Amino acid sequence: MANILWLQGGACSGNTMSFLNAEEPSACDLVTDFGFNILWHPSLGLELGDNLRAMLNDLVSGKLALDVFVFEGTVVTGPNKTGRFNMFAGRPMQDWVRELANVAQFTVALGDCATWGGIPATDPNPTQSVRLQFLKRQKGGFLGPSYKSKAGLPVINVPGCPCHP
Repeated sequence: MANILWLQGGACSGNTMSFLNAEEPSACDLVTDFGFNILWHPSLGLELGDNLRAMLNDLVSGKLALDVFVFEGTVVTGPNKTGRFNMFAGRPMQDWVRELANVAQFTVALGDCATWGGIPATDPNPTQSVRLQFLKRQKGGFLGPSYKSKAGLPVINVPGCPCHP
């Protein structure tokens, strides 16, 4: 069973809605028929507070395997690259993204915001939002040009606004 963690940064939740509206296969089919274990999702996750933080720490430490890390939205790095405009589980979301991407077998950027920055990253960009890794052949973004997942792959981009389910 593949463990999937889905987090969301600067976004509108459109990719989540697209995923939940999928029909063939449905979100439920992915869990029951295809052997995916969704550890946590912003709209579906049951863990909150200390329980969620403990699970995230278990993933970062390797106590719990992270097969697929899905990130929807931009990585909000403001103000002044601190990431404090987007806090999650007691820390800047950008810190979780960096640490979880480093232990994931596969990292997926879901939707236009995660793949190329979308509307949140356009000028004047007061939140200092950035894409996860690359746009077409232009590498960079939050994780940097040399990022590779544990499986040896760069970020897997699934663009669209929202992405197709």
